[in-house]
Amino acid sequence: MPNITTNTLSKPMAYTIIMLGILALAFSAIMVKEANFEPVTNAFLRCLIGFVVLIPFAYREMKKHGPLNKVGLALAIGAGIFLGIDMTAWNYAIFYVGAGISSVLLNLQIIVLPVLAMIFDKFRPQRSFWVLVPIMIFGIILTGGIFDGDPIEGPATIYGRPIAVVGTLLGVLSGICYGVYLYMSRESGTFNPRRYVQPLMWVFLAQLIPQGFTMLFISPEGWNVTQGVLIDGKLPMNPEVLSGDMITAANWWWMIVLAVVGHAMAWVFVQIGSVNLRPTIVAGLLLLSPITTVLVAPYTSGESISLLQAIGIVIVLAAVAYQNDLHTVFWNLFRGAKK
Repeated sequence: MPNITTNTLSKPMAYTIIMLGILALAFSAIMVKEANFEPVTNAFLRCLIGFVVLIPFAYREMKKHGPLNKVGLALAIGAGIFLGIDMTAWNYAIFYVGAGISSVLLNLQIIVLPVLAMIFDKFRPQRSFWVLVPIMIFGIILTGGIFDGDPIEGPATIYGRPIAVVGTLLGVLSGICYGVYLYMSRESGTFNPRRYVQPLMWVFLAQLIPQGFTMLFISPEGWNVTQGVLIDGKLPMNPEVLSGDMITAANWWWMIVLAVVGHAMAWVFVQIGSVNLRPTIVAGLLLLSPITTVLVAPYTSGESISLLQAIGIVIVLAAVAYQNDLHTVFWNLFRGAKK
């Protein structure tokens, strides 16, 4: 890993680091499907391995800058619990509505984060925010495929409900929890400057709490490291019962790559890049993650999207871009180029 004990990286280095993190995040949903573990088992293994990977880097950071204070530690643990719920719900959504669609649904955080800031920080959003909220919700509904009817292949229902509805609701839940995580994580960082790895290490450990709870009390399969979800890359017609391909060494390989590259490296690199670049630039770069997933998923996972879903994706991503003032950034760049 690069030197992560300074906030004074050069712009080229900051861009390189955050782009590597975003690229890893873009492929994480695809890696979840390739690993093919039961969703909550996947989330638990991913966070546990990621936690272990960060221990030596966190120790090095602690020796140089000291440990997290109590407030920062409490916020990191709280953030981790919400991120654990987010990741568990998101993993199920990946199998129910696809890697690309579930990645787009995560952008619901663009609504949640300002609302939390309004409640706790007396933040006043721009008037455009209240216009964008219903547009964003409409785009999310289209993206989830709720209006598309039964899918062409695979199961139409799960637990007696349309699978598109269940998958969309899980994606929305993941987006809400992701927004709470981002808010608490940002607050934690304000109390602990120059500490990137330690908060994430505690976040990864805290993620195991909701995942363990889900295994014990909610998921009918619970802990399962022998049976997968997909059969030859497809969701079986009876997804309520875990009856996919047997877990092999190749699945474990994808699980380790997901935990190390798509989880530990991705989150740390995005965090490092975020504190060295302007927020609007970071917001724009982060949009590349779901866009990349949507574009790549048809070739890696055989996913397809309908016309209505494509329209919904464009609406959601455009609303996120506008809310982050990216249109202003691009307009200023365009004007500067003309000069």
